Amino acid sequence: MNFEFFDCNVQVGRFGNPQPEHPLTASEIEKKLVPLGIKRALAFHALAKELHPNEGNEIVLTEICGSSLVPCWVAMPHHTGEMPKTEEFINRMNANNVRAVRLFPNMHQYSLREWCAGEMLAAFEEHRVPVFVEIAQTSYEHIAAALKSFPELRLVIVQPSYRCDRYLYPLLEKYRYLAVETSNYVVTGGIEAICKRFGASRLVFGSGLPFFEPGAPVAMVTLADISDGDKRMIASENLERLLGWV
Repeated sequence: MNFEFFDCNVQVGRFGNPQPEHPLTASEIEKKLVPLGIKRALAFHALAKELHPNEGNEIVLTEICGSSLVPCWVAMPHHTGEMPKTEEFINRMNANNVRAVRLFPNMHQYSLREWCAGEMLAAFEEHRVPVFVEIAQTSYEHIAAALKSFPELRLVIVQPSYRCDRYLYPLLEKYRYLAVETSNYVVTGGIEAICKRFGASRLVFGSGLPFFEPGAPVAMVTLADISDGDKRMIASENLERLLGWV
């Protein structure tokens, strides 16, 4: 059975030291995704990560216009005056039909703990904005601290490693809105185990383009020993629900 995939983890735009095989533009990314049944993708701009969120957040709206890519903005705490307060940031998201945020705490030099990111995370929790953060950009200790302070935050851990379950499972047990992105979750039988123990709603499909090839993440879901209903949830329905702010 074929499934329509909605990718939650794509970077668009030129970044530092790209290789010839890296797709950079929206059209180049679509050429990688569409043949595999990935009909849509949530995309942030490389400049929002490597230069400044204010730069990349504006550019992504232009560069993906007319494509199957859906904009994702990068956020930071507002304390230094570089970013608007989060309520205003969310208003701007709404005005531009942006439905999710990506965080890069290590690269942008801040902590997810309440003393630093508390006001930002509180607003995202209140408005049910889905928050995507790559585990390499933070730590499980900081994620645990953030979720303890904001237990209903719609947080998606991006690209956890294959040896992460002893960290993930206690968090998944405690926080019902926590989810895991699948591109690097290569635990043997891991998708099946999470579906059985916590439900398929806790997994969100991602490819990791342009750094990962999307074929393997698609295969991990398509060939998993789970029901077709669970596969549909992971492939697209869970992300659609998150972006609906429900």
